[in-house]
Amino acid sequence: MKVAVFVTIWALGISPADLKHYHLGEPLTFLKGIPGVKMVEYYSPYPGDLPKMDDVPSPVSIVQIDLASREQAQALVDDSDFQKLFVGNPYFSASADKVRVEIVQPVQYDIPGHASPPPRTAALSFVVRYYGPVDNQAEFVDFYTKHHPPLLAKFPDIRNVLCYLPVNYEQSGSIGDDSLIIGNEVVFDNLDALNAALASDAMPALIEDSKHFAEYGYSTHHAMYREPVYSYGQ
Repeated sequence: MKVAVFVTIWALGISPADLKHYHLGEPLTFLKGIPGVKMVEYYSPYPGDLPKMDDVPSPVSIVQIDLASREQAQALVDDSDFQKLFVGNPYFSASADKVRVEIVQPVQYDIPGHASPPPRTAALSFVVRYYGPVDNQAEFVDFYTKHHPPLLAKFPDIRNVLCYLPVNYEQSGSIGDDSLIIGNEVVFDNLDALNAALASDAMPALIEDSKHFAEYGYSTHHAMYREPVYSYGQ
């Protein structure tokens, strides 16, 4: 079972280019030496305009680190060198507004026209996250995963639909702070395709479905350019 560690950084005082240059140096070298790291992908803000959906600014960067197990993922985020390089490095800590580290299980969903979920190769990821508080995380995730992904898959020119389930979400019960409830990602070739999808006939059903979500804290929606920067064995 693949597990992903996401490191998401909001920092108004750092340019995306500078932070990417930093992450592709010592932090990436560190990850390449960690047993169990299968792939590292880097997300940068995608230039261009989208319909406004929330008031949260775009992250400066997102790093996705794929591992084979929850145990490996937990060991990684507990590692003091990981904490120093990805969370507390003085290069960005003084001006970072927020750093989130989350361990999740990625789940891919069917896309019309494909016998099984296709590989994620298109470069534009529309990254959506739902945060607490929420009364019952397991119920929220169950409703969301049963209803929303099939509707998202109806977007024209959609390439992938994924959800990211926080580990042990089934046992978490209520969330009293702004911890992650569930993540979602839809993938397109470019921003024009995403904007066309958001303006398509698929949107009304998605909006209607979202009205039935249990009450939660807030959500974020960001268009990000995603690129693989390391794959084990290649």
